[in-house]
Amino acid sequence: MTDVIDADHLGTAFGRLGLRPGHHVLVHSSLSSMGHVAGGAATVVRALLDVVGPAGTVLAPTLTGNEHVGPHAEVVFDLAESPSWTGVIPATVRQWDGAVRSAHPTHSVAAIGAAARRLTEGHEDCLTPCGPGSPYARLAADPDGMILLLGCDHESNTTLHHVEELAGSDYHLQPAPVSAVLVLPRRTERRDYWVHRYGTPRNFAAIEPLLVQRGLQTTGPVGAATARLMPAGGLVSLGVDVLRAAPRFFVRTEAGG
Repeated sequence: MTDVIDADHLGTAFGRLGLRPGHHVLVHSSLSSMGHVAGGAATVVRALLDVVGPAGTVLAPTLTGNEHVGPHAEVVFDLAESPSWTGVIPATVRQWDGAVRSAHPTHSVAAIGAAARRLTEGHEDCLTPCGPGSPYARLAADPDGMILLLGCDHESNTTLHHVEELAGSDYHLQPAPVSAVLVLPRRTERRDYWVHRYGTPRNFAAIEPLLVQRGLQTTGPVGAATARLMPAGGLVSLGVDVLRAAPRFFVRTEAGG
């Protein structure tokens, strides 16, 4: 492996994983896990855009929710200014020329490319973070929708919260709505939302062996990192089937299960 990772190295690695022109890929990432990338996060984003091409889209979670959000306190989300806690690659996607960001107070997504607006619009109308109409749902419904875990594992896979919402998991959402202020480019709105109930420990990594068994996940190196690529629709379909069979499959027990 080279000491310095450049765009050519990244493009080749993404291609070996199975990323193709026309894919719309939601990227969960850890820049530091890859080693020294020449040009940093911008090089990673550019390499992804080059691989998916003009017909494809690069998306990243720009999450702002946290354990302090609840019915007791109003949450304020500024579409243009609210930073996320998901790392430097999502921040770079959000600030990229031509990027769009969905307007949700806790689980926004930023996107660049052909389907950016189609996949992100209307998120502010969703009552729940990852349910029907959200970017996570739209990506899963798209035959070219993909999820890339770049230097992280399924514990960072937000689409599994979409699976929980579809399956009606009883531990997932707070029982009362939260009042949110959305600061948008030409208006400010106040709306109520149901948001995540923090505190239930997850074991999302439990889905990985099932994905591998069914040929839905490819795994390989990107620099020093391990990367996982999978179709969003295949992940969601399998995950919902699993939760219908075992509703608490993703809940970590004290024994670590």
